[in-house]
Amino acid sequence: MYDFDVLVVGSGPGGQKAAIAAAKLDRQVAVVERRHMIGGVCINTGTIPSKTLREAVLYLTGLNQREMYGQSYRVKDDITIADLTARTQHVVGREIDVIRNQLGRNRVRLLTGTARFQDPHTVIVDDGTGHEGRYTAEKVIVCTARSASTCAVAIGFPASWAMVCANSSRRSRRMAATRSRTAARSWAGTGVSIARA
Repeated sequence: MYDFDVLVVGSGPGGQKAAIAAAKLDRQVAVVERRHMIGGVCINTGTIPSKTLREAVLYLTGLNQREMYGQSYRVKDDITIADLTARTQHVVGREIDVIRNQLGRNRVRLLTGTARFQDPHTVIVDDGTGHEGRYTAEKVIVCTARSASTCAVAIGFPASWAMVCANSSRRSRRMAATRSRTAARSWAGTGVSIARA
């Protein structure tokens, strides 16, 4: 007997969606993610912080409102790095709370730490304090994309079901889908599905 039906390594957009999709199919699901990286790079250091920083600068300088209020309009006269950092951290914190709540509502357990395989159905989770947990799962989904444009996962509820998360370009989607099918065939029967583009 396994601890989980599905264990997802990585909580970025692809990992979240894979975990929630499996949970909605009444599977017992867990997600493994490092302590300060819930939501992956997208939430913590990538898309959300960079766009929030940009919008904070536009808001605080009054650039968007100058047409209506005149060229001298500013929300704040002296903008500091602390102002920008505070706004960015506030938005990132709220997004992390949204992800935690979404996983909780769908009964997805969050395992904090770094994952490594012991065998195709067993993952060791090191929490960074010297404690390691050993978890088994019928299916393991590895969704630790190193770039925003690729994250291919194959759940395997039937073996042919594959979910591909890629950027909006058709070429990238085709490439990721091809790699996903290839990886799924090469790991067939092991319970592990992985694709790296």
